[in-house]
Amino acid sequence: MAALTVARVRGTPIALALLLAVAAIHGTAWAIVMAPWNGPDEVAHFAYAEHLAETGHGPQRNGGTGSQSTAENSALFPLNLYPIRLQPGAKPNYSELPRTKIGRAGELPDSARKDGSGPNSAANYPPLYYTYEAVAYRISPWRSELGRLFTMRLFTVALFVLTVGLTWCIAGELLAAGWARALATALVALQPKLASGAGMVNPDLMLVALATGELLAAVRIVRRGPTARAVIALAACSAGGVLTHPRGYFLVPFAVIALGVAAWSFRERRVWTLAAGAVAGAAMVLAVAGAMAWVGAHTGTGGAGAGTGSPSIAGFNMRQFLSYVWQFYLPKLTFMNTKVGPPYGYRQVYIESFFGNFASFSVNYRLVYYDALQVGAALGIVGLYTTVVARWRTVIANWPVVVLSVTFFVGLMGLLHLVSYLSLRTGPDPVITGRYLLPAVALYGVAAAWVCASLPRRIGLPLAGVLLGAAILLAVGGVGLSAERFYA
Repeated sequence: MAALTVARVRGTPIALALLLAVAAIHGTAWAIVMAPWNGPDEVAHFAYAEHLAETGHGPQRNGGTGSQSTAENSALFPLNLYPIRLQPGAKPNYSELPRTKIGRAGELPDSARKDGSGPNSAANYPPLYYTYEAVAYRISPWRSELGRLFTMRLFTVALFVLTVGLTWCIAGELLAAGWARALATALVALQPKLASGAGMVNPDLMLVALATGELLAAVRIVRRGPTARAVIALAACSAGGVLTHPRGYFLVPFAVIALGVAAWSFRERRVWTLAAGAVAGAAMVLAVAGAMAWVGAHTGTGGAGAGTGSPSIAGFNMRQFLSYVWQFYLPKLTFMNTKVGPPYGYRQVYIESFFGNFASFSVNYRLVYYDALQVGAALGIVGLYTTVVARWRTVIANWPVVVLSVTFFVGLMGLLHLVSYLSLRTGPDPVITGRYLLPAVALYGVAAAWVCASLPRRIGLPLAGVLLGAAILLAVGGVGLSAERFYA
């Protein structure tokens, strides 16, 4: 077994090894430059994992002895780490570090790390990611709160590296040219929002990794035919997504559709596929039931959707919803009512917060760069449409993969738009933000690389170089801006 592992490592393509190293460095850089607990909701996510690691129980959403443990608070407030969130001009106060108890062994009693039982705003999330981070918390070689936090961030970086590796595999299934495969993977490894998410304690990166893994399993199933290994991977990633975050629920119907496409495409294995699908479906149902039971037990609701701050489906208006979705992307038509909620739409989600809005939204590129990204995205959409039209025979010949790709993206965005619409009916919070699009980040990389590879080589390669150069500038710039914000 060890010899096989060594052989596989030695057989890793040089391009993939370099890209995995880039991802590890990129994510670790964010873990270093972003001030402790300054990622979105990182205070609550760390508190959840710490309480689980120390007591074996998750925190409560609406009750408990404290939102954070005494040990976490011993670093958050004396070092000015909590008050600076959402305050772009404020800095951590590391000069107080020598005079501050930050939770090292012997400085605080064991009980100081066990009293963060709630109320915790993340308690309505299932436990898989927090269990993963509880392991990091327990095995951390640094025993202070700051040290444990850094180890937990590195564990999230590992999920980022895994996502990059899975993207390489997806690109290998869909792109013929080796340089296009490398470009698709590089765009993911250098995506600044994804890497910034890797540098914090947050379940988003586990959901991204699981969604990318499920997409890979689905692509292989519809291209090569259903196998026990691929179906198990599909079901495991789907169940894992449900047990990681409520946004992971879109993975369940996607898995069902993938198996349905496979049953249609490989008629000789239809009976086996349907039987395997029934077993996989049962596993996914159990995961949904388990997630709902856990969330209900920690929110006092008895279910995942009630009493947790989730918007209600009651009073849903289809016409108003369709009008909201249209106006999210396009100008209002004369017969439409004004869109519900604030003026918040495509640019804020697909451009500003997909590429920027780092560190609890307090670090950003200049507006002119967002303008350039918006123009580039528009050209990319036109290029993708033109490529589809020009290569329509190839698209039709590979219809199962096309159906999967469209279903995956539309399913994700449909869920996000539904939750956003329901939230805006009762309040000003649009909920949806750019990092919620990251489960589809592999499609972003593959689509860009496919357009480049479809052009004549004398045009496609230079365009790939431009995209790669822009990605490098965004990655380095994002890390630099964050370092300046917290340490300059």
